[in-house]
Amino acid sequence: MKKYLAMDIGGTFIKYSIMDANFNEEYIKSVPTKENPEEFKEQLLSIVDEVKTSIHGIAISIGGFLNPVTCENTDFSVGENFVSFNLKDVLSEYSGLPVSAENDSNCAALAEMQIGAGRECKDFCVMTIGTGIGGAIIKDRKLFRGKNYKAGEFGLCLFSKEKENGERYYTTAPATSDLVERVSKALGKRIDGVYVFNNLDQPEIREIYNDWIEDIALLVGNTAISLDPEKVLIGGGISVQEVFIKDLRDRVFEIFDHLIDYTKVEACNLGNHAGKIGALIEFFNRYNDEEVG
Repeated sequence: MKKYLAMDIGGTFIKYSIMDANFNEEYIKSVPTKENPEEFKEQLLSIVDEVKTSIHGIAISIGGFLNPVTCENTDFSVGENFVSFNLKDVLSEYSGLPVSAENDSNCAALAEMQIGAGRECKDFCVMTIGTGIGGAIIKDRKLFRGKNYKAGEFGLCLFSKEKENGERYYTTAPATSDLVERVSKALGKRIDGVYVFNNLDQPEIREIYNDWIEDIALLVGNTAISLDPEKVLIGGGISVQEVFIKDLRDRVFEIFDHLIDYTKVEACNLGNHAGKIGALIEFFNRYNDEEVG
């Protein structure tokens, strides 16, 4: 059976492995992502060197607005390392192998559709919550990318807020990183997300958490109203926190009580493996057996 290099490239870590067509993994690795564009490129070439004698293609999941055919990344919100090079061109020229690249949230949605929490759904959305908020839309069991490949970027939606002096301003929905930052500031010490969930019985933390989850619930509910999916699936590291999924679901249905009859809010099933699995699914969608040789 042919094997492939599957890479999930995030702003903090690059997770990669050798994967077969049944999504069985071996040689599972993770390394910190280089921020300098040239160092980042060399880092990826080094990873290819590690496995190139064992693989028949390279499948990439990465943040950004990616054209799935050319793999051009036109995102304005990710780091320069993500947009300085066309990774398909660079890696295919270097390795002589076929290469595909797709947005990380889109990859998560493809994985959940095929073998995860969306496998019985025709229409669903994925919302990934981490350093930022990303998203993807599955319509008729196909990715809906939009004209400019930007569909599903739920994290760019704006909320109107009011300061104490009555002045209004706009902000995006807060991700997990924002929750951690708020709690750290309130406590006067640096904490992480695990600390937050281990200490929700503290009134100060619970108040911040409840305020934070309110905006997430509004984003989920408005997404469900706009797209009428069977499910809104929540991904990202925070999705393993069962209390978060329950609290989010409860708040969504408190605010949008009519949604309870026809929209489910659930956690994604595949965790950190979703990006790599979805990247390989996109690779198979992009190439046929003759092309991957």
